[in-house]
Amino acid sequence: MTKQDQTTQNLVSKDDSIDLKELFNLLYEGKKLIILITSVFALCSVFYALSQPNYYKSMAVLTAKGASNDMGSLSRFSSIASMAGISMPSSGTDKGALIVNTIMSRAFLKHLTSFEDVLPSLVAAKSYDSESKKLVFDSNVYDVANKTWLQTKPSYIEAYDIYRNQLTIMYDSNMGIIDIHLEHISPVFAKDLLELMVSEADALIRQKDLKQSSDALEYLVSEISKTSLLEMKNSMNQLIQSQLETQMMAKVSTDYALNVIEPAFIPEKKSKPSRSLICLFGTMLGFVIGFSWILIRHYYALHTIKKTS
Repeated sequence: MTKQDQTTQNLVSKDDSIDLKELFNLLYEGKKLIILITSVFALCSVFYALSQPNYYKSMAVLTAKGASNDMGSLSRFSSIASMAGISMPSSGTDKGALIVNTIMSRAFLKHLTSFEDVLPSLVAAKSYDSESKKLVFDSNVYDVANKTWLQTKPSYIEAYDIYRNQLTIMYDSNMGIIDIHLEHISPVFAKDLLELMVSEADALIRQKDLKQSSDALEYLVSEISKTSLLEMKNSMNQLIQSQLETQMMAKVSTDYALNVIEPAFIPEKKSKPSRSLICLFGTMLGFVIGFSWILIRHYYALHTIKKTS
């Protein structure tokens, strides 16, 4: 029996397991192919990492304005108010949940897109010029000079997925703290849009409460003269006082529903991508694929030998 036949017979007699010595031998014999595949993947990952735009994350920390002591005392009149179809002022926790859900809603994005450059900056932004601090728009989609869409103008529904991917809200219901992060390729736009979101959320809730309190006052004033029960009149007077306080706060207070603890800022450092991690992952993936190919080829050869023997 020749040496080659003996080697073949040994390979056939082995099972499908592979020991460490054989593993290192396979690595050594296929090192050129593994290096080639790993290098290709490493270069591709470098080009991919460099092609990704930088994203910047602006943040703001807010608290929902809590209920006053007077509102606590008015809670005993909530049943009377509900029977009359009147909404009592929300507590701080309820208002915080209302603010979070308002900001995350499609209706709120629709409101935001009524402001100039919000929709184009979300949908048609291509890159960011750090020298001029301005966005560069896709010239095939949006004409920034004439502020016109060159294709069908996207709806707020189409823009919503982009908006939600760039927005992160964390809400601590116990503390009433709202932490908002907004990510965009332009640090300036990230800060400006976040400021706009905070101010408009506050304004929309202000308008809603004003409308509710105006309707409630109109109803209470017309109904209080119709009742002869002293206790009911006192309850209605308390409700009227509550609605007048809501009207006063909504018209006088600069920040009606929100206290800004940390305002939005222009971020100086990018939040993503992590190009080093992309390159590292791409290189490791190339090595794994290269080594896997060597193993597959080796076991395929063994399988072929077993079939032919």
